[in-house]
Amino acid sequence: MNKVSLAKYLDNIEKNKPINLAPFLKLAESFGLAETQLRQLLSWKKIKGGKHEITVLNMLAFQELKTQFKLSKAQNRVSASIAGNSHSQRVSGSLLSLLGNQQSFPQLVVIDSDGNFQTPVSLHSNLLVIENLENFLALIKRRDYLVSWLDKAWSCDIIFADGNAVSNKLHQQFFTQYDKIRCLLDIDLGGFEIFKNIQSLLPHTKCEFLLSDNYLNKYVQYGQQISTQDYAKLTSRSYPKNLRGAVNTVLKYKKFAEQEILLWD
Repeated sequence: MNKVSLAKYLDNIEKNKPINLAPFLKLAESFGLAETQLRQLLSWKKIKGGKHEITVLNMLAFQELKTQFKLSKAQNRVSASIAGNSHSQRVSGSLLSLLGNQQSFPQLVVIDSDGNFQTPVSLHSNLLVIENLENFLALIKRRDYLVSWLDKAWSCDIIFADGNAVSNKLHQQFFTQYDKIRCLLDIDLGGFEIFKNIQSLLPHTKCEFLLSDNYLNKYVQYGQQISTQDYAKLTSRSYPKNLRGAVNTVLKYKKFAEQEILLWD
């Protein structure tokens, strides 16, 4: 039963907005409101398809019904869950998967609602952000992949980005512990946006969109032709100066590539 949905139906009725009658009646019935009861409060007239115009016959009784299903303002995911709407609120913290420098197995960084973090290992001064899980898992099995992907050895911690989740503002305090952050991301609009968001989160940290010779060669060989629409988006968007090299590469070759191509031998 979804109290949130029923409350929204009642709000729309009060605002004289047409509603889909059948799902409303079914939902109301699940809360013990039979159609015969509702007909004492409401009348309806079909407009088109399943849409009906609703007229309130007994405003006093209708307001009492609305009060019965009124939703208190949620303060967090716990209180919102009472109304079956926990996803409307942010989680009160975050987790990051961290493969520490010279560590063979990833650990969790726990971050609270104020951005305070706990790490199980001492942090290096350099950080590498890996966008895709396949590549992150590959590094756990074979750390020597990293030298190949970067063209040379580079001592660093490694974080799994989980797409754009890495740019969560809660992560800001943790990331500022690093002097330099290199981002190994997909060479596409999504990867560029992730980098932009990380850079915006860390305006005083040296950030680099990583496009090594090895990655560039595989990109040219295995990249997929971009659409006219994506090319237009690329040319119309603004990007930070330290991303222009990667953007110009895509404009030159008119290809996108996912970072899993680095695993192709």
